[in-house]
Amino acid sequence: MRDVINEPRLKLTWKNKVREAMRRQPVPDPLEHLDFHIRIDAICTAIEAEVVSAAYIPRSPIRFLAEKSKGLCRQLVIPSVKDSLILQTLSDALWAEIRKKAPTAKSFYAPDDHQFSKVVKGHSSEYGPINAWLAFQETIFGFAKSKKYIVVTDIANYYDSISYDHLRNILADYASVREHALDLLIYTLSCMLWQPDYMPRIPIGLPQAHLDAPRLLAHSFLFEIDELLSHTAGIDFARYMDDIDIGVDTIPDARKALRDLDLALQTRQIRLNSGKTRILTEYQAYEHFKIRENALLDKLSDRIQNKLAAKLPPTSERRKVELAIRAGLRRGTFVDGNGGKILKRLINFSRQVRANVDDSIFYDFLTNWPALRQVVLTWWQSSATPEAKLHLISLLLLDGGLVDDAARMDVAVALVAARLPKNALVAGEIIKILYALDHTTNWGFYAKIWILSKYGTENELMKLIETTVSLWGTHEHLSRLVAGTFPRFLKSPLRAKFEAIIQRAASASSIPVLQFHKDLAVGTVGYTAIKNFMLANNTSQPNGISHSKFLMLLSLLGNPGLAPTAVGNLRKVHATALSDAYYSTL
Repeated sequence: MRDVINEPRLKLTWKNKVREAMRRQPVPDPLEHLDFHIRIDAICTAIEAEVVSAAYIPRSPIRFLAEKSKGLCRQLVIPSVKDSLILQTLSDALWAEIRKKAPTAKSFYAPDDHQFSKVVKGHSSEYGPINAWLAFQETIFGFAKSKKYIVVTDIANYYDSISYDHLRNILADYASVREHALDLLIYTLSCMLWQPDYMPRIPIGLPQAHLDAPRLLAHSFLFEIDELLSHTAGIDFARYMDDIDIGVDTIPDARKALRDLDLALQTRQIRLNSGKTRILTEYQAYEHFKIRENALLDKLSDRIQNKLAAKLPPTSERRKVELAIRAGLRRGTFVDGNGGKILKRLINFSRQVRANVDDSIFYDFLTNWPALRQVVLTWWQSSATPEAKLHLISLLLLDGGLVDDAARMDVAVALVAARLPKNALVAGEIIKILYALDHTTNWGFYAKIWILSKYGTENELMKLIETTVSLWGTHEHLSRLVAGTFPRFLKSPLRAKFEAIIQRAASASSIPVLQFHKDLAVGTVGYTAIKNFMLANNTSQPNGISHSKFLMLLSLLGNPGLAPTAVGNLRKVHATALSDAYYSTL
């Protein structure tokens, strides 16, 4: 076991993958897990000893609903940092061997490279590196021109249908790692299964999480299918996760390919999604994959990049993006096939060129296009006048049409990231948003605390915290968040009361966060440990800084023992954030 789970490998996995993956979770951590990061050596040593001695027990993960469409939700899993690190380390060890035995080069997937820029020519990363997705698209475009018919299909409820028994057998065939490593992998996965009301666990269903590990396992699960398709005469194919496209020359060939594919999948207790399976003619494939639209957007992307590189205003490109969105909605271009991906590219372009999105279109995106909410809100938070559409965001929450946790958290994160003017109009809309969030639910509470930690008063924060101890006190993520608001009370008469509440709650998750902030607020040891992190700027944020980092900045600026030169450097680096109308008064 030590060959797979050891301190050097755990540290490398944390540095290269898990740290950034945890920062990209749908729920922001108040410390961006820096408390874990600065103790990584000791933690990895402890993990190695725990695993090798067979004492490791995963925590029950937190569950989080994200709407797919029409109210149907994907249940995401947010594992603890330690469990994420162990699962990713195990998966990477398997992938190092499995990738060499991949049956074909036509299954386009690779581990996430965790680049800070996740948009290339308007394409947003979905299942790993963008380049793998683009290679998949290019292959499809190729045989869409060379084959008379294209079969488009995917697997019904893929992640939820993967059997751990079958997964273990497949991994054992392709990897030579020792059996106990596979045992630990399956054990860790099984502990992440949904188990409502103490019902027995059924070993089926990979956790859907913002980690590479489940995606790598899901990709490897279909290697047998890759082998089948690669040995089928007269066809061409490409696969990206469970999206499978097959090029054929006749309708009978298409039906035979689908029959054989579905029968092969049934041996692993999964099936094709009949509702999404289509046999397209060459022209229909051209329309489905939006080949013309993608080519035009590639050219537009090049023009935008050239203008921005030359520091020229992209005025004409801005007009084209705005026109393309309006015209595409009017013509129904974005409704079928890969239209949604075209629209997402246009919204990403809108952010680059500071294009405007009409109020009616903005609200339509938020209410009727759940897959676009995050990218639309990212555009909004970076727009020139975000306050102009704030009433539409409050209306979205008050309307009662949201059915998931992700939408509420996305709103909270975008609202806190935005630079809003401090006036009665903004204050009124924020009050409406806070009213619409149900703080008796886990993620309603999280979103409310997150917003109040920037826009609320110390009294408002304290009232919510002290009346909900029974909710957050036993919840890892909620208790970390509550303790992370300490900087708001640092110079407040309520500080002693706040610390007493945290101590009485006695949460193993909140006390280390509180201590982390106290170390930043006194002496120099805390600052020295995170100095490089604090002096870095984040150009992707409107304020050049994440909200979590700003809370840490508050603790540092309230430290009387910090040298004036250090304080001056911090103020200089984060001058933009400190000029925010709300941050400047904290």
